Amino acid sequence: MKHPSQYLREIHFLMKVKGENSFRLNAYVRAAQVLSGKMDLLERAQKGLLIQIPGIGPHLASILTEYLCEQSTRFKDQLESTIPPVLLEWAKLPGIGPQKAWQLQNELGIHTLEELERACQENQLCEKKGFGEKGQEKILKTIEFLKANEGKFLLSEGLLYAENLLNCFKETFPDLRIEPTGALRRKTEVLEKLEFLIEAPFSQQILDQLNQAHLTFSKIIPIQFYWARPEEFGYQWVQTTGSSRHWQVLGSPASLFKASETEFYQALGLPWIPPEARESGEEVELARQGKLNLVSSIRGIFHVHTNWSDGASSLEEVVQAAQQMGFEYIGISDHSVSAFYAQGLHENVLLAQRQVLESIQLRYPHIRIFWGIESDILADGSLDYPSHILEQFDFVIAAIHSRFQMDCSTMTQRILCALRNPYTRFLAHPTGRLLLKRPGYPVDLNMIIEEAASYGVAIELNSDPSRLDFDWRFGKVFRATSTLSSIHPDAHHVTALQNIQYGIAMAKKALLPSSAVLNTRSVQDIQAWLKR
Repeated sequence: MKHPSQYLREIHFLMKVKGENSFRLNAYVRAAQVLSGKMDLLERAQKGLLIQIPGIGPHLASILTEYLCEQSTRFKDQLESTIPPVLLEWAKLPGIGPQKAWQLQNELGIHTLEELERACQENQLCEKKGFGEKGQEKILKTIEFLKANEGKFLLSEGLLYAENLLNCFKETFPDLRIEPTGALRRKTEVLEKLEFLIEAPFSQQILDQLNQAHLTFSKIIPIQFYWARPEEFGYQWVQTTGSSRHWQVLGSPASLFKASETEFYQALGLPWIPPEARESGEEVELARQGKLNLVSSIRGIFHVHTNWSDGASSLEEVVQAAQQMGFEYIGISDHSVSAFYAQGLHENVLLAQRQVLESIQLRYPHIRIFWGIESDILADGSLDYPSHILEQFDFVIAAIHSRFQMDCSTMTQRILCALRNPYTRFLAHPTGRLLLKRPGYPVDLNMIIEEAASYGVAIELNSDPSRLDFDWRFGKVFRATSTLSSIHPDAHHVTALQNIQYGIAMAKKALLPSSAVLNTRSVQDIQAWLKR
């Protein structure tokens, strides 16, 4: 369950899209700020005492009580039902936002992406209040980005569709061998289709079933089937799984046509290469040299949010879940004070969170809980708490959440400044990209990686399937500079701790050795590293 302050901010967003007056909007913002960090709200709601909190009037108290007791409200449901889905979608796009989305539809009569693109191309927004030439240009770039990614989908979505499809076939034809292949099996972060290799021969009944599934699922997501006889399945699996570059470097020897995957690689003097790594061709030479020591698991996690800021789960819930997953340690890092949109923690609530964390640590002695913060990097590169606050944390994750429109040089210097802060231990999602939604901000990531190595900062490999940032294609720079990475779930709910699987897949694609990934280390080694 989301913290009530987060719920109020969601209502605030909907009302902003709806074009509500600023007086009503500000009431929700002030109420969310007042409630941030308060953990006894359910008890107050049950006793009818929410109205005693400054800034919470009868209307807000009623909404909050309904939400806390029933986990939803009629007010928000009705609000959502009156807003066209396209309006909500536009309100989240870079360069538009809720106010401009409302203005586009209600003042300018623009209702589709095509109409919006045409309006920009015809310079219809240049003279409009709130847009101007730069605003129009930004919207055009957003549209170009969306069109370039049209028809693509996230790895997490593809894996879910693939699992459903495979389960369907296994139930109907338990003896049929059908395996994922192509970019799906390599776990590429963005997919254009699902690919499967099917063992032949098979009956007409199976063929009809496959064709029917193809017709059904292709309406939702593109599917491609490949066929292989049993004696050539391994060879075909290698061929259809790897990128063209991987296959080219291998040499595609026809003499191995009847080999299994393991036999195929062995015949070439290579160990079996994990599918995720079969991308650039460099993995073949590393395997030949015996240097393909890739990450298979991690021992602990950092970058986990709770309902103290914008997470949906309590401190104890995430600690308990991490322990059940077998982790030796967990790093709690809620948002910092500048992240007002995410209920960032004010200095006056930090001590209370630490005390709660310490009491939970006593109840969970088998997992080490580290107390940290995801501290916003301000425009000048400083962090948003003073040193006497930062020094109290076990670790600090520096992150950019605002001012994305800086030029490359300015943004790079901003991040470099944060890396040089003596309290920075991690850099979060270093390019700020959201896959299929927005490109990363301009930044010289090569320089960032090199500087992180100089200052002993680990760069996060963010495992949120909509981020997967840093891009695995920078793995070669990490290896060349001996820069540490750390695989983080960026979890806002206990279920999102499972996101770590995507980060591990990206680390394999980056060909990072286990020694280069911080959280493959033991809790003792982590404690020593955090203390510098």
